[in-house]
Amino acid sequence: MSKRSYTELISKDVASVSQILEHAEGLLRAAKALKEELKTFHNTPEPNDQIISLLERHNKKISSAAQLLSQDETNVANQHNQHKSESHKIRKLDSSNKTSGNAPTALCIPPPAFLTRWTPEDIPGSSLPSLPSVLDPVLEQAALTHSGMTTKPTDMSYERLEWIGDAYIYLMSTSFIYQTFQNLGAGRCSQLRERLIKNETLSNYTMQYGINKRTRFPAEFNLHGRIGGSQASQNAKKKVLGDVFEAYVAAIILGDPEGLSRASPWLKSLWSTMLAHEIQSEFKSQASLVHDPSSRGEGNDDDQTAAKQVLNPKVLLSKTIGTKGVKISYSDIGEPKKDKHSGKLPWYTVGVFYDGLGETNLKLGVGGALSKKEAGAIAARQALENKGLIGRLLKKKDEVVKSAQLAESGKEEYDNWS
Repeated sequence: MSKRSYTELISKDVASVSQILEHAEGLLRAAKALKEELKTFHNTPEPNDQIISLLERHNKKISSAAQLLSQDETNVANQHNQHKSESHKIRKLDSSNKTSGNAPTALCIPPPAFLTRWTPEDIPGSSLPSLPSVLDPVLEQAALTHSGMTTKPTDMSYERLEWIGDAYIYLMSTSFIYQTFQNLGAGRCSQLRERLIKNETLSNYTMQYGINKRTRFPAEFNLHGRIGGSQASQNAKKKVLGDVFEAYVAAIILGDPEGLSRASPWLKSLWSTMLAHEIQSEFKSQASLVHDPSSRGEGNDDDQTAAKQVLNPKVLLSKTIGTKGVKISYSDIGEPKKDKHSGKLPWYTVGVFYDGLGETNLKLGVGGALSKKEAGAIAARQALENKGLIGRLLKKKDEVVKSAQLAESGKEEYDNWS
């Protein structure tokens, strides 16, 4: 295939009426399939995990079908108003079309169905998730060409694609974090996002996938630099490699109508490896739909269900083993260290300790995080997971409660006798 400039980007033909009907049928089929499966939950009083999973699965198909119809609408409107179809890709005007008045159609915004929260199942094994291909060869060539390898402004390079890819990456990473860590403060969410989108991360992806080996760079970016000339600094190389990754993401998304639905799950899986610890910790805490210990073995099923509640780990620990004469405290262990991911932010280590009922400064658990509050919550969660220790302290609590009950009962009998 011969080399083409941006002025030669291929515009897609406007969908025929038969294609529009086919897309409409696809949307109806997807909605009908969802309706049929939901019927099986007709008598379910409120949404549960099965229903949520069902909606997530079907909404992907529904959103994809709706997106095709939306694209049909845009194409038909452009044909009617301009007498020619418009591509959903990026255009770069040159001398042959500067006065044509043509403009690219609106970019695809990721629908919510593509941006669901992370779960531990999203974390891949040891290998990277497969790199999606760019289905449009023109956009692929543009994404893999440094501007220093072009001879005129209208020649293809990654620069405009990188600008769009940066926006998509920012939006998708923000949405994944927001939906997964629902109780995390905005500042901490920003820290997590920075780990995903910083140049170091993106440039590493470029090299891990071998995208850099396919990209045309000026000689100064090579291992030994330009012969008789300069050599790009490591920071400059890192920046360019990160930009190339962003451009490649944009090329995937803009290269075909299904590009966004292919890019989103790939990035979701890829990023999950960087936040694997945080994702797993979040789901451990959310999974603590825990029975109120005071209701152990008592009450009917409705009472037991009502006793289930999502509690802050510190509150739950206190509720579980706390009683009269017991003090549960949290204190720093050692000096703050540096976060291994950022290398700049302080990393706090906090321990939770138990005093009372014959125990002195008994360490129950230890947690580490970027804030003391979060580290304390992790320490409390670790303590709750130590079933043997919690069981022993629960026995002590039960003995105190029973002694108090007997004392109260004896006092009542004495009062009644006197």
